[in-house]
Amino acid sequence: MKSFKLGNKIVGDNHPCYTIAEIGGLFQNFEEAVRLIDSAVEMNVDAVKFQTLEAETITTKNNFFDMEATGNVSQYEIFKEFELSKELQKKVVKYANKKNITIFSAPSHMKDLDIMKEMDLPVFKIGSDLACHIPLLKEIAKLGKPIILSTGMCTLEEVRNSVDAIISMGNEQLALMHCVSNYPTKVEEENLNAILTMKKEFGLPVGMSDHCIGTTTTLASVIMGANLIERHFRDIQNKPSPDDIHSLTKQEFSNLIQSIRDFEKARGTGIKIPTKSEEKNREKNRVSIIAMKKIPKGSIIQKNMIDIRRPGTGIQPIDFWKVIGKKTTKSIEEEEPLKWDFLE
Repeated sequence: MKSFKLGNKIVGDNHPCYTIAEIGGLFQNFEEAVRLIDSAVEMNVDAVKFQTLEAETITTKNNFFDMEATGNVSQYEIFKEFELSKELQKKVVKYANKKNITIFSAPSHMKDLDIMKEMDLPVFKIGSDLACHIPLLKEIAKLGKPIILSTGMCTLEEVRNSVDAIISMGNEQLALMHCVSNYPTKVEEENLNAILTMKKEFGLPVGMSDHCIGTTTTLASVIMGANLIERHFRDIQNKPSPDDIHSLTKQEFSNLIQSIRDFEKARGTGIKIPTKSEEKNREKNRVSIIAMKKIPKGSIIQKNMIDIRRPGTGIQPIDFWKVIGKKTTKSIEEEEPLKWDFLE
């Protein structure tokens, strides 16, 4: 599998899962953004991500949302409420850089690339809505920066078209995100096996952009092999947003990150050998061949003289029948573990 750097972290197999806090649509002023970024830093999130969009270019005025998170409302009006001025975007990026946390954004239109280039963002995120926008993908690929491509609403063939378009421009710094573009996503729609399908198909890092309520499916995606995770992140002091229903609070996100790191520690090498602590415990907590009575020197070991029980410092049970009939070279005390040098 290919791997590459996002900010100061490497993304790919055998590297820690890269964590992204999506804050786009969850702040409308600098103070709200600061609260989210400060919390992300405290939680050791790897990156924060927002959205660069203008209502005028992202949708037509007669297009409506019809999802649980939004109800039936005008997309134009929702985007108009949550679009960020260029000045605010620059200020937020500058603040995140000052706090030493990677920050990047997702465009919604070719026009958005101008301000994104100006902000010199280290990564470009492509939302699922634009995964089919091949001209935009090629234009971004030419910039030579890492790209994270969400694949909600896509068939595998459509993902292949998008991957080919990016790589054809000489940019192989690409990670895919499995995603279900429904807000919130139902557990039975998650199809986490698609992560494995795309990893096998493309040989690229694949992550999970999750919109489920709770964190179970996000953690499950990491256990299944996701190299990145992205979750919406809200602050309860900020103005309510349609994304609140599937966004994580600080405590929920912290717990998720801790669970991911605990899993990574627990995953291990896959080599089945005793751990260091087990090596010590083998002596006390497993069984071996023990003398059940005092056995004088020169005795022939009979079955009724021995048993198998703790501790494990004697001859191993696999050799129980080899011990029977052996002659002792020394006197063996009752409940003493047998050793090979006691026998001939």
